[in-house]
Amino acid sequence: MTTQSRFTGFCQEVRNDVILGWAINVSSPRDYVTVLAFIDDQQVAEIKCDQSREDIQEKINFFRSDIGFQFAIPNAFRDGKAHKLSFRFPDNNVISILTKKNPTEGIAAFPFQLEEQPQDKVKILSCMDGWKNGAIHGWVLKQDTSTGKYSGKCQVMVTMDGRHLKTVEANQFRGDVASAVNADARCGFAVVVPRALRKRVRSVFRVYVMPEQIELQGSPYETTLIDDLLEQQLLVVNNQIDFLYKEMATLRSQLKRLISGSEYVINEYGSWAKKYYSLLPKRLEKLHLDLAIKNIEFQTPLISIICPVYQPEIKFFKEAVESVVKQTYQNWELILVDDGGKSVDIQKEIKQLVKQDARIKSVALKTNKGISAATNAGIKKATGEWIAFFDHDDVLVPQALEIMIGSAQLHKTQMLYSDEDKVDDLGAFVEPHFKPDFNYRYLLGLNYICHFVMVHADVVKQAGALDSKYDGAQDHDFLLRLTEIIPHQQIHHVPEVLYHWRKTAGSTAETVDNKDYAIKAGVACVQDHLKRIKKSAKVGSIKGFTAYQVEWKKAQSDLVTIIIPFKDQVHTTKECVDRLLEYTDYKNYQIILVDNASHEAETLAFLEEYSKYERIEVLPIYEEFNFSRLNNLATQQFKSDFYLFLNNDVFVNDSKWLHILVNEALLSEDVGIVGAKLLYPDGRVQHGGVVVGPEVIGDHMNRGLEAEEFGYACRSVLSQELTAVTAAMMLIKASVFEALNGFNENHLKIAFNDVDLCLRAREAGYKVIFSADCMAVHHESLSRGTDDCPEHEERFSYEKEYMNNSWGRKAIYTCDPAYSPNFVVRPPLFYELSNPEKTEATEK
Repeated sequence: MTTQSRFTGFCQEVRNDVILGWAINVSSPRDYVTVLAFIDDQQVAEIKCDQSREDIQEKINFFRSDIGFQFAIPNAFRDGKAHKLSFRFPDNNVISILTKKNPTEGIAAFPFQLEEQPQDKVKILSCMDGWKNGAIHGWVLKQDTSTGKYSGKCQVMVTMDGRHLKTVEANQFRGDVASAVNADARCGFAVVVPRALRKRVRSVFRVYVMPEQIELQGSPYETTLIDDLLEQQLLVVNNQIDFLYKEMATLRSQLKRLISGSEYVINEYGSWAKKYYSLLPKRLEKLHLDLAIKNIEFQTPLISIICPVYQPEIKFFKEAVESVVKQTYQNWELILVDDGGKSVDIQKEIKQLVKQDARIKSVALKTNKGISAATNAGIKKATGEWIAFFDHDDVLVPQALEIMIGSAQLHKTQMLYSDEDKVDDLGAFVEPHFKPDFNYRYLLGLNYICHFVMVHADVVKQAGALDSKYDGAQDHDFLLRLTEIIPHQQIHHVPEVLYHWRKTAGSTAETVDNKDYAIKAGVACVQDHLKRIKKSAKVGSIKGFTAYQVEWKKAQSDLVTIIIPFKDQVHTTKECVDRLLEYTDYKNYQIILVDNASHEAETLAFLEEYSKYERIEVLPIYEEFNFSRLNNLATQQFKSDFYLFLNNDVFVNDSKWLHILVNEALLSEDVGIVGAKLLYPDGRVQHGGVVVGPEVIGDHMNRGLEAEEFGYACRSVLSQELTAVTAAMMLIKASVFEALNGFNENHLKIAFNDVDLCLRAREAGYKVIFSADCMAVHHESLSRGTDDCPEHEERFSYEKEYMNNSWGRKAIYTCDPAYSPNFVVRPPLFYELSNPEKTEATEK
């Protein structure tokens, strides 16, 4: 006899031999339910209901969405025989399975009969990378032997100590994998381990490709659930506590934060997004308050929204239009351009929309002319003062237009763009793209602006029509042409997530990285843009993706003075110099060895020998070590066009390295400083630019990634404007260095002098460029040791205090324009998300 269950739920879909369902515990709703799967009345699996099901959440008005589960029929039952599948709650009550014949009450057991799948038809390429940043990472690809093609987006099941942890789709971008095997980049996964399960005991993880239940390469994986980075930080903090009693309270607070971790992280973006979107009305109120404070009256000009339409799914098209209709800002016109799609349902829907709302207009093209021609047709019909661009199956948040137009008035701009994320088939928000403020050098390598873009109509007309020869990258071409017209200070980034990019099978969001024509169009549009502005360069795709490397061809003749401060460490210094002499093709350079009172006989012999080299000068300085002063004195002694500050533990191995840095510096007159990408000896990134902020002062981007790993939004492989770079290898125009009065040798003798110099350069109107194409190996801190040891702590604390006192009230420091305010500025970067309740992103 069946008893009344304290659980409720059902299985409502069978798709590709995978059963989807949901379950909750009515008597204890905060607890996750584990359902039992049976085949032929034999239990085959325990499944935790922790997958996002916002569709069910909305229908049952439940307080959380992570109540779903899915189950793939194991390969062992693909034997051509008849079987029956059933599910039970933990109290042994049966879960109904809804079918087409029984859509309301359902059935207790689902009969199935699957043909045996030949083993030679499926091959798996995979790797379980391991534990990093709170999650189990890896990738998997399936190969169809009939076609030889690899495909991603496989279902993977993760178990922890023998119990089901989570089943997910491996759909995260892994450019490193795709380039290695020439396959789908959407093949990665990251399964976050709940903090309640992270114990200081060893746990065993296994990952299986479903439904075949093939175990990944590298599985099983055994580890204690403590990040290496976290463990290092804890050790440093404990050592500091032993020596510095005055800072005991601060250090204990830091230790508590490191152990407890973050409330929001990038791998759990969905929970952050839910909170964030609930707060957007308040953020909009703040924007209006900022306008009032500056005595700016909010205006309501007409905004024309251009939406080319070509064979979208009718459901998603309706949702897209509905998101415009529901805007809090009312003065808009939506221009729907039917690009010869020949869909009766879409044509009917467009006619109905035009009748329902006078603000909706339509243009019908007789034949399919492509995205550029369709957009041009919409622009031609537009009558608004502003023009916004919108795709036919994407979604705007309700406050999007009002935030954009308010920001345009607040910042007096001619072009704006916002942050964005993706929405999947189940309506979950995933893969946020938190962007930097306008970054022209980054834009040359990637259309990072993408959505949501709004431009003043006069500028759009001045830029001219979109060009069909760039279809696939037509928006990138159009943005680059706009940068040729609009002063860059009038291009504004709105750091709010206002646009949901539809992520479905076949959508642009899913497939653009696999389209050869898009890559070729992207290369051509960047190449042609540089030709128009008279910059000689060769543009190429990075590993076959829509990310581009620019190789400048400008002839170089400016004198570069390479300054290397050191004391003894003769073997390190000698290797540094020998590599410069061997691997530098650039002709016009000299090396200044700033000898800070070396006394070892081997070092003195080295200096005597190398001082005879034509390119090398020795500058002896007998003072206490002061990195800033040593470099300042060298620049005063040797005049040059450029100074290249170099640690003696940095080793070059590419003959073009100096050509690359100088050419980046010559890109425009306002480029003042150029930094390089530095690697640890094992090939991982040590320095990929610097993010600034009061908590860290300056922290290295992309630290720990493989040298060729793309990183967040390709930011580890693309040259870009940043707020600061390290002086371990820094090129600066001599005129800029002199105008800034050099490094601060009085207050920043050892640490943060490079960050301070870059900040002063940015304040003076100069750009700081990180060159991802110039790479060298850095044996970090060999030259002066670490700042964490007690004997250096007093000086280091003073320098931190000086930086925060000097820059703590300036926006460029408190909210780094090259780093989103939606990320926390502490290591690892691009990982922790700021609390939406404490982030005021509208006014950056």
